[in-house]
Amino acid sequence: MKISIYWRDIWRSIRTTKGRFLSIVSLMALGSFALVGLKAAGPNLEQTGAAYLDKYQVMDLAVMADYGLGKNDQKELKNLDDAQVEFGYLTDKVLDDATDAVRVFSKPNTISQFQLLEGELPTTDREIALSANYQGDYQLGDTVRFTDDGDDSLAQSSYTLVGFVNASDIWSKTSFGATTKGTGELSGYAVVVEEAFKAEQYAIARLRYDDLAELNPFDSAYTKALDKHQADLENLLKDNGAQRLAELKKDPQAEIDKGQAAVNEAKTQLNQQTEQLKAFGRNMSDVPDLVKLQEAISEEQGKLDKAQKELNDLEEPEYQTYTRRTLPGGGGFQTYGSSAESISQVANIFPVVLYFVAALVTFTTMTRFVDEERTNAGIFKALGYSRAAIRRKFVIYGLVAGLIGTMLGILGGHFILAPVIANIITSSSTIGAAQLFTYPDVMLWALALSLISAVLPAYLIANKGLREKTAYLLQPKPPVKGSTILLERVNFIWNRLSFTHKVTARNIFRYKQRMLMTIFGVAGSVALLYAGLGIRSSLSGIAETQFGQILTYDMLVVENVDATDAEKADLQAQLKDSDIALTKPIYTNTFEKDFAGLEDRQSVTLMVAEGESFGNNLHILEAKSKKELPLPSQGAILSEKLAQLYKVGVGDSISVTVDDKEYSVKVAGIAQLFTGHFIFMSQTAYENAFDKALTSNSYLVSLKDNSDRAIKAKATDFLKLPAVSALSQNRAVVEQVNQIVNSLTSTMLLLILVSILLAVVILYNLTNINVAERIRELSTIKVLGFHNKEVTLYIYRETIMLTLIGIGLGLVTGHYLHQFLINMIAPSNMMFNPKVTAEVWLIPLVAVSIILAVLGWLVNHRLKSLDMLEALKANE
Repeated sequence: MKISIYWRDIWRSIRTTKGRFLSIVSLMALGSFALVGLKAAGPNLEQTGAAYLDKYQVMDLAVMADYGLGKNDQKELKNLDDAQVEFGYLTDKVLDDATDAVRVFSKPNTISQFQLLEGELPTTDREIALSANYQGDYQLGDTVRFTDDGDDSLAQSSYTLVGFVNASDIWSKTSFGATTKGTGELSGYAVVVEEAFKAEQYAIARLRYDDLAELNPFDSAYTKALDKHQADLENLLKDNGAQRLAELKKDPQAEIDKGQAAVNEAKTQLNQQTEQLKAFGRNMSDVPDLVKLQEAISEEQGKLDKAQKELNDLEEPEYQTYTRRTLPGGGGFQTYGSSAESISQVANIFPVVLYFVAALVTFTTMTRFVDEERTNAGIFKALGYSRAAIRRKFVIYGLVAGLIGTMLGILGGHFILAPVIANIITSSSTIGAAQLFTYPDVMLWALALSLISAVLPAYLIANKGLREKTAYLLQPKPPVKGSTILLERVNFIWNRLSFTHKVTARNIFRYKQRMLMTIFGVAGSVALLYAGLGIRSSLSGIAETQFGQILTYDMLVVENVDATDAEKADLQAQLKDSDIALTKPIYTNTFEKDFAGLEDRQSVTLMVAEGESFGNNLHILEAKSKKELPLPSQGAILSEKLAQLYKVGVGDSISVTVDDKEYSVKVAGIAQLFTGHFIFMSQTAYENAFDKALTSNSYLVSLKDNSDRAIKAKATDFLKLPAVSALSQNRAVVEQVNQIVNSLTSTMLLLILVSILLAVVILYNLTNINVAERIRELSTIKVLGFHNKEVTLYIYRETIMLTLIGIGLGLVTGHYLHQFLINMIAPSNMMFNPKVTAEVWLIPLVAVSIILAVLGWLVNHRLKSLDMLEALKANE
């Protein structure tokens, strides 16, 4: 009987306080929803990626060299004890009747296998499979033809299409890397059997290391182990260039020597016959056969001299090692990993702030609940219930509300938020939809935070209240005492306030706990809202700003240093073509550098103007003032992210690598750039810093028509010239940046909605508490003749004022939270715009104002129908 009454009372408390109960459920649901969803999204992406890498045995490292991999290279790599190695061919070809360049791979057996999407993989030397992006342009059974470009690495130029595939080490659906064919950017790839290649030397070696197989490929432990393997591999290959050059020269030199011996013998015979003719008083010109022989010898000698020069001009080949991130065409993997890491970083901050705010409001809610149940607690105490039993009632209330909300949040986070975020990122990748995994540790954290937020306050507040004597508990709780506030001492203000405004000011400080909870609750939700909107603002348009206002050139054309004068003249003619608006000769050099705290090596581009400026092809803006910076005559200008990595400011010095030598260069300025690492110098500064004359090797080119079609067409024209060794467009970089931006922007939109819901719950909850606590006071002033509107404003004016203070505090806090987050989530080669647009400040203000207005209408409606007499005798 006793137990029945006890549990019926608990159920009655829940049933009669549905609004309060649901508000706690909502707060815990929002907190766990954000925590679990964000904490699960990053690992889901990582585990999905890891499973894909394992399924198709994607390489850990790859090796490529200028002239392919020789027999000694292959032998050396095969002898690695801790790695599997597989060699393959590749070449770039242009599709017939198009400017699209594709990279043709030989089909691997074990490492970096291709994912078959439709049809089958090629099995004969006349079959081919294309990348998935060509599914709308070709049908199975079609003939795929390549143009004749003088590259005879493939046995034939036409193949039967048998399948569509994804390359397991190229994750982007649209960005496949650069090439020297077609437009300069690969439009896709293809795979054929190894026998379809005529090339004698393998082009690539792919390696998988045994000790890396069980490591998370997105974890720092994997990266550290991989770095060691890469360093060991580079050390192994450091002397291979000289060996490979000797290997390349051996057979051609033997052929030249053999040909030279034959020519020398022919010259000897010709000389002997000439001497014999002279003995008879005749000249060689009298004998046509000897004349023809001399011409043939001269011609052959010319060929041998040319071949010898070409052989002598061969430079020692460079060997490059690549990770999955740095592999040509591997930008998709880098984007995927960076996005997953950014989501994980947001997960470390956003839910913490949200839970903190939820805990504060829940504490206030439970305080009000305990106060309302004060008389019932006294009755139970009088009936002989122990303090532990009575306290348990409040703990059960908080526990049930917290568990229901947390379980709803856990389910929503795992099965709604995490998949939505993950699929936003995988939508631009070839690996497909993210798989769903559960994380018990994250669920336990959510449950623990629920206990702290909903159960602990109930225990502490109930425990404090139950210390009072039973007789006091059976009496209504005395109203909060008023006291003189600071504003009352400021007479020239206080005396000008109306009665209701004075009451409002006193009540704000009279109910200090509710005042602080309202301010901090609103501030927390506004801070989260500002941070989410701010990140969206910081991300929007960074590619357009960098490549539309700063790096305004359309393409960078790199000159072939071995080109003949005639070939260089053809390039100059093309640079003066009528469809080109501006050209600027520059020197450009790219070097790799390790920075403390970063897992990947960073690629740094040095750009030096011929003369003292880049003209209108490139505008350098100072990072803080955004004013255009002139190139200095001493020192260099660094991009802002690079300066952060170097940890330097204006006046400091950095190390720069040019021609494999380290130089110290003074920092003369820091420029605003959002993606990539750049160092800008004038010709004078370059020659002073490196003690050598500047020799331009590239051209910045701006077209009159800078549409994608026009840029592709002009890029194709340039790459047909022998004097052009490479060409880069900004389109691929823009696309890669936009993929990262779009994924984070969509994620922020979800978190903005959560922040708005949090603001709704907080304000609704605190407003209800305020009304419930002061229902007798409101009834009294209504009896005294206050109109409905005046009654509503009597209490709601406090909420408005406290909310406005909370908004102000939230905007300031949100500003700093936003700055912290954009620095934390930005990839190592990017930075986000710290400036935000006006709507980032306005939207939180407008959103909370709308919530206030709606809640004000509800409060007014409730107070209009208030039964004054029932409210005034409620405590009797």
